[in-house]
Amino acid sequence: MHRSRILPALFVGLALILAACGETASSATATPSQAESAAASEAESAAESASAAPSEAAAETETVRLSQFAFDPTELTIAAGTEVSFVNADSATHTVTEGTDGTAVEDPIIDEELQQNGSTSFTFDEPGTYDITCRFHPSMQLTITVEG
Repeated sequence: MHRSRILPALFVGLALILAACGETASSATATPSQAESAAASEAESAAESASAAPSEAAAETETVRLSQFAFDPTELTIAAGTEVSFVNADSATHTVTEGTDGTAVEDPIIDEELQQNGSTSFTFDEPGTYDITCRFHPSMQLTITVEG
């Protein structure tokens, strides 16, 4: 008769232990979902940063056409770090040369010869005023003002 009382007590004890394990298991499952939520938030933040980064890092670009033996426009004001593309839309060969009246300055930052439909680009990083000319056609003049 003594065994009949122990057996139900063992079942009750075992049930309590299993119930306690079940709570631990549900607590353990709550933690990963909280971790998943935190990971999802971090992923969203990273995605937002990644989508914002290119637009913030994207540099400005301007285009100057060489057409009818002239630079178009003849004056350009840009922010430092802007890339300027020069496109020869003329039938003649031209140069994009730092200088004036067809003469290059000493050690020009740019001095490129462009055939018909040719192009070149230069990024103006330093603030200042830059005169650009064509060595073949001294009347072609462009002034680029770079603001810091």
